[in-house]
Amino acid sequence: MSLGPKKRAQSRTSLEKLRGLDPRTLEPRARLRLLLGGGGAGAVLAVALFATCGGCEKRAPGGGPATAAKHAGGDASAPASEAREDAASLRDPAMWESAKEGDLEDLATLAVHEGAAGLVEATGDPALRATAIRAMGHARGWAQLPYLAKAARGKDDEEARLALESAVELAARPRRAEDPEDAEELREGCEGLTGLARDPARPRSRRIQAIRALRMMPCPPAEGGEELPTDLDAK
Repeated sequence: MSLGPKKRAQSRTSLEKLRGLDPRTLEPRARLRLLLGGGGAGAVLAVALFATCGGCEKRAPGGGPATAAKHAGGDASAPASEAREDAASLRDPAMWESAKEGDLEDLATLAVHEGAAGLVEATGDPALRATAIRAMGHARGWAQLPYLAKAARGKDDEEARLALESAVELAARPRRAEDPEDAEELREGCEGLTGLARDPARPRSRRIQAIRALRMMPCPPAEGGEELPTDLDAK
C-alpha cells in the first residue's frame, strides 16, 4: 500500500508548509504531524506546546490551568530543551510508574491522560519509551500509528515487539467516531505496516503481527489492488 507520486508530493509540500509556520498557530493534529514528520527541534517545541495545551484543563501540576496556558502561549523561539521540560512538567510521575508494570487499566488511564501526542513525545525519554509504546494501544484515534509502524520496522527487537502488540490492540478495538479525523495518519501507518508485512527480509514474527493488525484495520485500499502476503498463514 503506497501513495502515488501526486499524493506523495502533496504530503511533502504539506509538511514543508507546517515547518515554516509558528507552532502556536497550528491545530493539535498538525503539530503531531510535524513531530512525526521529523521536524527536528521545531517539532519538539510543537509537540510540547500540544501537550501543554492538551493538559490545560486536566493536568497542570504546580500552577493549574493558568500555568499551562502561560506555557502554551510562550515564546516560540524558546530552546528545544525548555520545550521538552515544559512537556515533561505536565506528566504525572506516579501514573507513569504505575503503568510501567504493564497493567491494562493503568496503561489505559495513562493513554487518556497523555493522549497520542503526549505518548509519542514521551518516547524521546528512553526511561519512558517502552511504557509509552504500550500505552499507545489504548490511546484514542490513529495519530500514534505512524510511530508504531516506524518502531515496528526499527532495529530494537523489544520495541518492535511492543509496537506491534499495540498496533494489534488498536486494530482490535471498536471503531470510534473520531477515527476518520486521523485518515492521513491511518494511511501512513498502514503503509508502514504493509511494507513490513511484504518484506521477506524482515523477521517472520514481526511480519505475522503486522499482517494480523492490518487485517483488522480500516486501511485505505492498496493502489493496484495488492493483497497482503498469505505465505505466512498457518497451513
